[in-house]
Amino acid sequence: MSNAVSIVDYGVGNINSVANMLKRAGAEVTLVRSPVEVLAARRLVLPGVGAFDSCRTGLDSIAGLEDAIRTFIGMGRPMLGICVGMQLLATESEEGVLPGLNIIPGKVKRFVFDNSASKLHLKVPHMGWSSVTPAALSPLFGGGLSELNRFYFVHSYYFSAADETDVAAWCDYGGPFAASVRKGNVYGAQFHPEKSHRFGLQMFRNFIHIT
Repeated sequence: MSNAVSIVDYGVGNINSVANMLKRAGAEVTLVRSPVEVLAARRLVLPGVGAFDSCRTGLDSIAGLEDAIRTFIGMGRPMLGICVGMQLLATESEEGVLPGLNIIPGKVKRFVFDNSASKLHLKVPHMGWSSVTPAALSPLFGGGLSELNRFYFVHSYYFSAADETDVAAWCDYGGPFAASVRKGNVYGAQFHPEKSHRFGLQMFRNFIHIT
């Protein structure tokens, strides 16, 4: 089906809320676990919440899953990583010891603030509603999202891309950080579209229309 979206169910992530929001956006949603199911998908969502190593271990627990994801990407079909699912696309993370997928080269780093030199007294995690600024034309931010948006964030670590041209949108929290990344047909969102009301709904609609 042209509006089909498959969510990788590897034991971590807010699967139900992502699935429900995608359905509201008009997607035909399927949960997939096996490499065969991944390779049959039209679009793929890689969710993730919690610790980086826990998510990586979940992926590794299903034989052939990583290879299937890489083959899927090589076929040119769209994939979206959400929250820690986006961070897994990186090379490595300061949060853990396990390697990332290195699909979009970069390092996941922890927010560190010197609040003694700032009046903002920023806290970790970064939690709440923030606007993002698209860095370049990205199909995820169509439908008016490039002009007006507010997305919901909950994270202590951020994706530092090796190549800043892979950053699709920026957010500011004590300085700019990547709110979204993109490399070819692979997309990432650090925020939670499924918790971002009409803005997340529009972003999912945009993803459904990527072919």
